[in-house]
Amino acid sequence: MTASEVKSALDALGSARMGVVGDFCVDIYWYADMKLSELSRETPHFPLPVVEERFSPGAAGNVAANLAALELCRVEVCGVAGPDWRGALLTQSLERCGVDASGLIVEDGRFTNAYCKPMRAGISDVVYEDPRIDFATRRLISPETEERVLSWLEGAAGRLDGLCVCDQLAHGVITPRVREKLSELAQRGLLVTVDSRYRVGEFRGVTIKPNEVECRRAVRGEDSAYAETSEVALTNDACELSVRTSSNVLLTMGRRGSAYFSGGKLYARVQAHEVPPPIDFCGAGDTYLSAFSALAASGAQVDEAMYIAGLASEVTIKKVGVTGTATREEILRRDAEVRS
Repeated sequence: MTASEVKSALDALGSARMGVVGDFCVDIYWYADMKLSELSRETPHFPLPVVEERFSPGAAGNVAANLAALELCRVEVCGVAGPDWRGALLTQSLERCGVDASGLIVEDGRFTNAYCKPMRAGISDVVYEDPRIDFATRRLISPETEERVLSWLEGAAGRLDGLCVCDQLAHGVITPRVREKLSELAQRGLLVTVDSRYRVGEFRGVTIKPNEVECRRAVRGEDSAYAETSEVALTNDACELSVRTSSNVLLTMGRRGSAYFSGGKLYARVQAHEVPPPIDFCGAGDTYLSAFSALAASGAQVDEAMYIAGLASEVTIKKVGVTGTATREEILRRDAEVRS
């Protein structure tokens, strides 16, 4: 693509109407200055003196935030939260991004998913992240909530250009009935792009976006998920996954870029650009999913959407310690950098 073609594709996003359905959470960052810590009088521990906290939408929420950062015509969401303080934070953080959060369903007896990240700083400038504190629901959504999700999907199909699906949790919003509905909507012509951590091989007739681990897991099983694999082997796995699921496969491979498969054949291949450290890969897949889906829904060709989505991911991985987004201006600057 030329620089002007990249800009034209980004400008076309202004008329796009996108939706996000799936597992929403809130990312919580607690920054502790250990120089202020004193030994507790009650326990033999040094506490974490928090001097700053930040909140942002996570998981499907981060996909929605990335879509909003691209200045689309409309971004709306459907997911489930609990009647708790984290649910209120999630709604507020989505609305602050310019996202229509009216489709969030509050289910009694359920807590809102959250990833809480304690960050320690000391004498040096280095910041260390402690093990996360995760609030991840372990129960299925209720039949009543499932019906409301299906109803939202049916209504959204008539007013949206594309739909991003974030299937992150073992017991999340994307139930077998919801998967069937997504396949139906795709058959009716809606662009449906799916990111699924554990069940990418169970979707049919959509565009699925696995990374290397998710692709290997779907084709070869859990024992092979984390094995080192050549690009040739990955290509074979992605072709196999495309055939098994009757879906297009958008395979992301980190530093190796991305590849798109349709009908069991390689359709497009885009290389990534070198990004110097420091980098933070947290949320890069969300950025890629949102940018690719919005661009494809706005009329960009597959390889064009892949190229710009790659640029967007290269923007966000440079945002260390936050779940980042990429604006049109940042993507254009990154495009100019790699051209120079």
